[in-house]
Amino acid sequence: MVDKKFQIPGDANGNLGRRVPSGKILVPGQIWPEGDGTRWILAGHAKLREPSLTMLNEFLALYESTGHDSILKFEHEWGVLAMTGGKRTSLPCAEARPEGFDPHDAWRYYSRRATAVLRISDALKNGRLGDLADWGVIAAVQSSGEASGKETVKAAIDQHKYGMSFSFDIPRGTPRRSPVDQGRDIIASEIEQWLSFWKTGRMRGLSDFTLQWSPDAQKWELQIDYHGYTFAAIALQLALYVADADSLYICSGCSRPYIRDRKRPKTGWANYCETCRAKGLALRHASDRKREKQAEVKRLAAEGLPPAEIAARVNSDPETVQRWLRPVKKVEKGQ
Repeated sequence: MVDKKFQIPGDANGNLGRRVPSGKILVPGQIWPEGDGTRWILAGHAKLREPSLTMLNEFLALYESTGHDSILKFEHEWGVLAMTGGKRTSLPCAEARPEGFDPHDAWRYYSRRATAVLRISDALKNGRLGDLADWGVIAAVQSSGEASGKETVKAAIDQHKYGMSFSFDIPRGTPRRSPVDQGRDIIASEIEQWLSFWKTGRMRGLSDFTLQWSPDAQKWELQIDYHGYTFAAIALQLALYVADADSLYICSGCSRPYIRDRKRPKTGWANYCETCRAKGLALRHASDRKREKQAEVKRLAAEGLPPAEIAARVNSDPETVQRWLRPVKKVEKGQ
């Protein structure tokens, strides 16, 4: 039973945050049960839709399903895994495939693993290692004895047959590093794996962003690109939750997308990633904007506009405008 509803960053429409607009995922036109999985074909009434806040929570519950109904309902609502169907290892997000088959065991595997990652990351945020059962989902929990260790690794290899690697043991700590610190490193690598492992061997669709022209805004917009894949959208939502982030934003300094862990900036206000903040770009840009506004105030005053009208034009208040227009007193030498 899923014992926690994870609050996924974004708004009710799945928009992710001078915020980066969300991409869309593709739901095949035909989906039906076959054996121990789902057969799907793109042809038919296929649809594009934006991921919403409920998608990840519904995905997290799938590992508990014993029949077809819950998984089929999710697929009809949010799309399929599009597994590659390799003999040894099968990956999600198969490239340029008009039809396919997804084993329901793969859905349960990814769902259970994502749930474990979220539970462990929550524990690590609070300085705890987390439940051993959850670590057993992403790591081979070693016991004493060489033979036992080999059996554990062999069992883990058999378990992780859907493209994701595993840690060879749980964090146990060293004289210099605590188990919690080691655990945080493992979870960071885990999230990186969710965002990238499905791209192995791909010829296209390696970028997570795309540039599109917005007819409404009459400008170019950087958008999240899921390449139509449901798994890619789930992976990003997972990363945003673990990062405790509000959304993805575009930095006003370097123009790169970044995960923001501070409160949302006000609409129209500049916002900066941690790198640009450390460089002092936020303060320098604020100082530049102030000087530009002061110059505009003096120009408008020279044209004879009253302070109240100037304040309205430069989006300021009359008191500030009047202060900027006061003559600067010169300090005489020797005073």
